[in-house]
Amino acid sequence: MGIKVKINASVIVPNYNNGRYLDAFIQSIVNSTVEPSEVIIVDDGSEDHSPEVLEKYKHYRFIKVIHFGENQGLTAALNAALELSTGQYVLRADPDDLLAPDRLEKQYNYMEQNPEVDILGCNVIYVDTETGKKINTSNFPLTHKSIVRAFRKGEHGIQHPTAFIKGHVYRKYRYQEVFPAEDYEIFSRMARDGYIFANIKSPLYYMRVHAGSATSNLKKKHIDDTFRFRDQIFGYRTTRTRKLIYYYHMFFYRKFQMSHSAAIKMLYLVLSCCFYPLKAIRRIF
Repeated sequence: MGIKVKINASVIVPNYNNGRYLDAFIQSIVNSTVEPSEVIIVDDGSEDHSPEVLEKYKHYRFIKVIHFGENQGLTAALNAALELSTGQYVLRADPDDLLAPDRLEKQYNYMEQNPEVDILGCNVIYVDTETGKKINTSNFPLTHKSIVRAFRKGEHGIQHPTAFIKGHVYRKYRYQEVFPAEDYEIFSRMARDGYIFANIKSPLYYMRVHAGSATSNLKKKHIDDTFRFRDQIFGYRTTRTRKLIYYYHMFFYRKFQMSHSAAIKMLYLVLSCCFYPLKAIRRIF
């Protein structure tokens, strides 16, 4: 195999107790068609075998591991990695997921060819961790206007771990100590401040759906926090009814993703559609 092209991009990765997935995750970066200039993994006081797994990769010069002595939380780990990043571009990834081999190359080339774009995402394939089977593929909006419109509605315009951002833009911001609305909050501030968004239509990221993932642990407070940020950033006033409708739409959609029974999956999908028909249909089809 020839020497890979190295791109001027930092990958920032917060890890907490994802030892069972780390090997596959890191291998998905190592096996990428291009090599990032650095991968910064912040181990947030893991209590599993994550440190042992990370030790195996110390011979890769582009992989940098930071160990927190105790758990400080996702946003602290993200901010630490962001502050240490040096790349022209900074991109996100989560250690329980997988990168498609050409994700880095395609997003890098897109940004180089479209210099007006500041923040780039892509679609994802959701994968059942237990069975390894594809659940469904996301359908995020592609244009800047449609992405910003989603954020203004209190929805996600891009999938957080697919973000590929100009370094000088990303490093102007820091994550707030709220989980899991931290991604909505930081991207909404970027949208408010006039930075340009885009999504690549192709799915270039595999997101595991499992009991320990944020995808699977939606609470009403998470939706309340998201809409609180929406109102603060964009100057809206979201009604309690709107929050409840969106919560139940997302609640049943997550149940649809987690269920292994075809009949029950269909039931959850129908219930999700009842609360937000257009969005649910767009998500699936």
